[in-house]
Amino acid sequence: MQENITFPHRLNSVTELLSILDITEKDCLQAISKGYRRYKKYKNGKYRWIEEPNTRLKEIQQKLHEYLQVYLDCPPYCMAGFKTQNNIKNAQKHIKKREVITMDISHYFPNTKTKYVEDFFVTTFGATGKLLNLLMDITTYNGYLPTGGATSTLLSCFAHKNIFDSIYRKMQALNIDMTIYVDDITLSTNKHIGNWVIKYINNALKTHGLWLKKSKVKRFGYKYAVVTGVHISQCGRLLAPFKIGHSVIKTLQEKDLSMMTVGELQSLIAKIGYIRQLHPKKLAVTKDKAITQLKKLQKQQQKK
Repeated sequence: MQENITFPHRLNSVTELLSILDITEKDCLQAISKGYRRYKKYKNGKYRWIEEPNTRLKEIQQKLHEYLQVYLDCPPYCMAGFKTQNNIKNAQKHIKKREVITMDISHYFPNTKTKYVEDFFVTTFGATGKLLNLLMDITTYNGYLPTGGATSTLLSCFAHKNIFDSIYRKMQALNIDMTIYVDDITLSTNKHIGNWVIKYINNALKTHGLWLKKSKVKRFGYKYAVVTGVHISQCGRLLAPFKIGHSVIKTLQEKDLSMMTVGELQSLIAKIGYIRQLHPKKLAVTKDKAITQLKKLQKQQQKK
């Protein structure tokens, strides 16, 4: 590699990386050696594999994730992997549009191979040798990005950034808004989007070993759309998914707050918090009561 090449955010050594991660090399290698727990997660009769890092490795990934967020600029189409981005902001980009198309990249993380992640670390941070190997050991699993990795969402965007950039430029030229939320691509416009546009995107993805899941390509008109789980009404109002609201109501009907476990309360609070992002006036009292009960239970557990 030539010495005169300039890297946007150069990492100079393993020592510098370990300092950023606030860990010794021995502890880091030990966490890596403990690896992942791989299991099937079922939903609607289907399953997908989850690679869950051990607790210490997850903490290391989280610190690296924080570092990457500071030194990387979020692409205009990227709606995940950064603290400032989420699925609600993603949906907001597509309100009041005549036509909305949502697409899903098939087996996104398993098909994001290490060579693309490696290229990112080399070209952006100038990582080579032992430093590059350590970064790859921290962030990848068995030749691809692990589905449960704390860095996987952000790295997947940058591993494929060159093709995402080219697709984004093409959509801009066509006056089509485009966003990417993890493996979900959304297009919207006040005109018509031809099927050739979908084929164009699929062909571009194939250059990186990715492809669209045909059964997940959905086209919506101006009256109604669903983007990354958020419902968009004709007037542009964002609505929480019915199933989340139904889940909260069902939980409250089946069990009183005082009878819930810590895990059940945490799940309920998270769901209510999500609903309140879209409907600020809903369930405020219930959320406060749930938080109070959660704190009470946690104090009881600390005394034991």
